[in-house]
Amino acid sequence: MNLQAMTHGILITSMFSFGNLRELYRGMSGRETPDADDDLQPATEIQIKLGSQITALELLACYTIRNFALAQWRRVLLDDVDVVLTPTTPMTALQRHSGSDENGFTATGLFIQMMRFIWPGNLLGLPGLAVPVGADSDGLPISMQVICAHWHEADCLSVGNTIADLRRDARPAPPSELFVDLLR
Repeated sequence: MNLQAMTHGILITSMFSFGNLRELYRGMSGRETPDADDDLQPATEIQIKLGSQITALELLACYTIRNFALAQWRRVLLDDVDVVLTPTTPMTALQRHSGSDENGFTATGLFIQMMRFIWPGNLLGLPGLAVPVGADSDGLPISMQVICAHWHEADCLSVGNTIADLRRDARPAPPSELFVDLLR
C-alpha cells in the first residue's frame, strides 16, 4: 500500500507540472483573465519544479504499479466486499498558518499523511464519497469515506445515505467562526 500511495504522489506531482499550468490554474480558480502580476504561491512553484524532474522511466514504473493496484482493488471490490469504509482523512481540519495566504503553505509529510486514505479513489478513479459522522473536541467535522467498484456508484450512495441517517444526531454544526454554510 505504501508503494501505491507513493505512486499516487509521483503521478499527481508530474501531472501538476505538465502543460500550461499557470493558465490552467487560473482558469480553474474562476478568474476570467490572468493577472500579469499574479504569481503562483511558492509552494505551487516548488511542486511544479519537482514534477518536471520526474523521468519517463519513473512515470512508466508508476503506471505499472497503478495497473497492479487497480487489479487488486477490483478483485477485492468485486469478489470480497461491496464497499470499503475508511476515515476520509486521518485528522480533522488544520489551523491556517500565519502568512499562508500570501506565501502558501507547504508541509509535504503532512500532505502525504492527509492523503493516506484518499489516494485509492484518486489514483485508480474509484467512485467514493465522504459522509460526515461527527465532530472533534474543537467542533471540526469528522467524516468517513465510502469507496466502491467502478460502475457501482449506487452502492456508495446507498451506504453513504445509511451512514448519514445513523449519524445525523452526532453531527453538530461546526462553529460559525470556522464554517460558512453556502447553501443557506
